[in-house]
Formats: sequence, C-alpha cells, structure tokens
Amino acid sequence: AHGNGSAFARARTRRPAERRRSVAMENTIGDVPIQWFRDEEHIGYDADGRKILKRARVDHLDHLLQMVDDPTYWRKVFDEREDKEISISREQLELIRKLRGGILPNNFFGDEYQTNLAEPNLVLPQAREPKRRFVPSKWEAKAVLRIIRSLRKNPDARVKKTQNEFDGPKLLWEGDEDPATKHNGLAYLPAPRAKLPTHGDSYNPPFEYRADTQVDENGDEIKTPRRFYDALRRVPSYAPFVLERFQRCLDLYLCPRVSKARLNINPKDMLPPLPSPKELKPYPNTRCLRYLGHEDKVVSVAVDATGKWLLSGSTDKTMRMWEVSSARCVRKWSFQDPVLNVAWCPGNGGSRLASACVGAAVVLLDPHAQPSADLSRHANAAVAEGVAENDAPPPWDERAGLVFVKHAGVVSKINWHHKGDYFVSLVKGGSNVMIHRVSKRSSQRIFRQQKTPIRAATFHPNRPVMFICTAAYVYLYDLQRQCLVKKLVAGGNSVTCLAAHAGGDNVIVGGSDGKLQWFDMDLSNMPYKVMASHANGVRAVAFHKKYPLFATASDDATVHVLHGAVSADLNQNALIVPLKILRAHTARDVEGVIDCVFHPTQPWLFSAGADKTIALFCDDN
Repeated sequence: AHGNGSAFARARTRRPAERRRSVAMENTIGDVPIQWFRDEEHIGYDADGRKILKRARVDHLDHLLQMVDDPTYWRKVFDEREDKEISISREQLELIRKLRGGILPNNFFGDEYQTNLAEPNLVLPQAREPKRRFVPSKWEAKAVLRIIRSLRKNPDARVKKTQNEFDGPKLLWEGDEDPATKHNGLAYLPAPRAKLPTHGDSYNPPFEYRADTQVDENGDEIKTPRRFYDALRRVPSYAPFVLERFQRCLDLYLCPRVSKARLNINPKDMLPPLPSPKELKPYPNTRCLRYLGHEDKVVSVAVDATGKWLLSGSTDKTMRMWEVSSARCVRKWSFQDPVLNVAWCPGNGGSRLASACVGAAVVLLDPHAQPSADLSRHANAAVAEGVAENDAPPPWDERAGLVFVKHAGVVSKINWHHKGDYFVSLVKGGSNVMIHRVSKRSSQRIFRQQKTPIRAATFHPNRPVMFICTAAYVYLYDLQRQCLVKKLVAGGNSVTCLAAHAGGDNVIVGGSDGKLQWFDMDLSNMPYKVMASHANGVRAVAFHKKYPLFATASDDATVHVLHGAVSADLNQNALIVPLKILRAHTARDVEGVIDCVFHPTQPWLFSAGADKTIALFCDDN
C-alpha cells in the first residue's frame, strides 16, 4: 500500500510539460470509423493537426519468434485505434474472468456483512384494545348498502377498471394478425353437434310422413317397409347404435377441426364492372316490321349489300324477295323442293346475284331480271333430272336464266367468299363439302374421305382460310397450302352453327345445349367465354359487319343481342355485354327462331321463325 501511494504521489508531482508530451503521443482521431484509414499510411491526426503515421508491421516470421520467446505474449492485445500492443495486467485479467463468469466485478460489501439497523423493541404493549376494533364499522355498512341499492336498480352495471393507455407497449399490427396464431398453444374448438332426428326417425310419425319408398342415386324408387309403434316402450333397441357412436368418436378423434374466418362479401361485388346498355347504343331493341306471306316456317333470310332487299327461304317450297323499308313482297319463286338456305353474292354491286339451296342443287339467279313464264317448269325439271355422283364434280346447268349446280345430296347451307367469286356448299348430313367458282363454273371437293359429319363451313373474312365446324371442334384450313392451321376445342358434342368476326381472330359457336362459346384465337384454342343463356338449342349466330354487335337465335323463340367489342391491343380481351332479349316469335313443333341476320349498314336485325313470319328489329332512333 505504501508503494502504491508513493507511485501515485510521484504521478501527481510530475511536471506539466511531461504530461502534455504523454497526451500528445496518444491517438487523437476521435470516434471515427477505422475503415477510413485502412488504405492510408496514417491512422489519424494529433492535436496540432499533424498526421500520426502507422507503425511498421513485423512479418510472419518475426511474429512467430515473438510468440516463442516472449512468455507474456498471450497477455498482449493489439489496439487498432491506438496502433500499438497493450499488455493486460493481472487485475484486468481478473476483471475479464468475473465478467465472463457472470460475477460482480467489484467487491462492494467487503468480507464481512455489517448492518446499522437498530434492534427491534420486543416489549409487549400493556394497554387494552379499544372496543371499536371489535364492533363493525357504521360507515362501511352504509357504503355497502349504497352499493347494494345501485346493483338492484341496474344489475348489469359493473365497475369498469380505468386503463391507462400508457401502461405498457402495445402491438402495432394487433388487429391484422391471423386468428389461428393469435393465441399461444392449441385453441379449443367445440365438436360439431350431431344431427337432430327428423320425422323419418319417429316411431309414430304422422300419416303424411310415412313414406314406404326412397329414391336411390340412379333415381329409382326402392321400397323400404317399416314398422310403427303406438308407444315408446314397445320400440326395440337400435341395432347400429354402438357402431354409429363409434364412427362419431373416430370422426371427433381423427378429423381435425380448423376455424376459418368467413368473409361476408356480396357476390355481385365480385363480378367485373360492365358498362350500362344505355352507353352501348345503338342496338336493335324494338320490333318495327313483320314480313307476312309464307305458308310454312321460314328457315333462312339474307340481306343484300345495299340493305334494300331481303331474301327469304321457306319449307313451303318458295323463295321471296322483300323490300326492307315497306315489307312488300317484290318477287316470288316457286320450286318443287323446300328452300333450305338463301344468300346474296357480295360481288357485282351486292344485289345482282342471289343463291338458294333447293333440294340437291344450288340455284343461282338474277333477282331483278324479269322472270319468264316457264321459269318454274325449267327449275323443277333441272332439279328433278338427277344428282351428281359422290366422286364426280357437280355439273353446272343453265336454263331460262337460272344456273343449277347439282350435288350428291340435299344441300343445306351455302356461304359466299367476301370477293364474290367463290362459295362453299354443305350437303345435309355433313358428308360432303365443296367449293365452287362462279367465273369458271368449276367445283372442287375439299375432303375425299370425310368420316366426321360437318355442321357448318364458312370463309375467313380476310385470309384464304376456311372454318370447318364439326360437332366438337372447329378446324381452320389454309386453302393455299392445303394444311390444317388451328384446331379449336368446342367441347361436348352439340355444335350447330358458326360465325366469324370481321377481324378474323374471333369466332362464336352455338350449340344444341343452349350455350354460346366465344373463341379468341390469339388467346387460346379453348373458349374465352361460355354463355348458357338460352333454354333450348341455338339455331343461328351472326356478327354485324359495322357495329360491335352479335346475336343468337334459339328454339326458345328468343333472340339475344350482345355487345362484343374487339380491341386491336393484344393485351386487352374482348368485352362482352348482354344488351337485349328480343321476343317476336312463337314456338311451333319444338322450333322457335331458326335464322337471324344483321343489316349491313344499320343496327337492325332480321329474324326468321317457325311461325311463318319474319321480324325486323330496329333501334330507338
């Protein structure tokens, strides 16, 4: 102790110049990151702003020799901030040992425990206890009486504990956490209750509930005789009672129960927002005219390119030409067989050549030419002369200003190319599809061996491609390269009609199951939209050439008009909005509206029905 005191005294009596010199030798860079000087030659600056150079580092060999020669090397630590090695003293080693062992570094209390507390006074009091300590308090009794009266007046009243909002930390996202992980441990979920007995489980049910037959999965009735009892004491024991209870115990033991948070969402809010039909005008919504004159059901209608004339074919073996504006019948052609389909040639001004499917022949005629007196006789004779063979090309025959293209069977449908020189014909039953050229009067069969019946065929509006529709698929054939381009999967076995959009990349298909399928060929070969809006089968579908409209005609005697906007942007899908359900026909013999077609320039729609009438629907304007 004397030595330590004398050393401390010598340090106090050291001269000020020596103390300044020792401070100047220390590093004075301050609390700055050492990485700033890692690539420099100095480690900081002194009080006068001069650089403090780094000390020379020894190589690995000298470092190894120092470790061997110096027995106190293990107590040396390199101080990177001071750029020197520091030797740890014994006191510092003892302090490090205590800190690592979790012991107090300093001995605050010493070796002996001393206390300055005074000894308690153990003298017992000699005074007597006052009487008030043994008598119930009068004021406490009054306070209890007030509480009882308040609870009698308001039994639900409870003393709410005032909670200080600053009592402790709170979770910031407490309300957004998962209910399953909110509580620690396993959450108890009550078991589902067993089903209550019904009238069928009664031992003596009312008479109207005593059913002796049940319906199985196949819809067949099974007789199940039962006995009924007039008293509960006469009911025998239930045989499968133990088995049912065992199965319920297995369900409660093995089947996990999970609490799911149900979202109360309105189903209408999940539907995509659609524009109002009032914003999508014009579209046909009102019946304006009716075309009367046919004696049997009208199976086909067609409008010329000018929009002035309307052709109609009927099973009464006549074809009529109507004036659209006045509903007046201008021409009438009578044939020996029913007229199953009519169409205008798009070329030659749009109204100079018409075609009709009469029996096993396609009739081409000029509807504005003056008919001869023996026109009907020549037409019937040409149709009845005979038909072409299956393998041979159909002959072209001209009589009395009419051109007849004979086929191997009854022709049910024809469609013209947009240039007006080609048309495709479909034989009833779908066994034969042929392409005809008017300028050369030549015909060519597309498929030599056709096994699958073809339901519809039409040309692509822009490219040399043909759509061939079967009961379950839509094929796209390239007529120039004579190869299959794409195959669209319609699904099921009920496709009846087809129509192509003016852009050529979208197709609608109608089926006998009442469904309409929209195909976007840029998107997929599967349907983009499937709409089951008709109660009966779809007989005809049509696109408007100018407006974003399309329509479907069905045997439920309705015509549905829909908005179908196709965008040029490939990232945006087609917008389909139902607009109007048109009712102007009555169903006869399970047939309603058989055909429909749009006006070429106006938002008008023509429909042909089994009630022998043709209806024209116009917009409000």
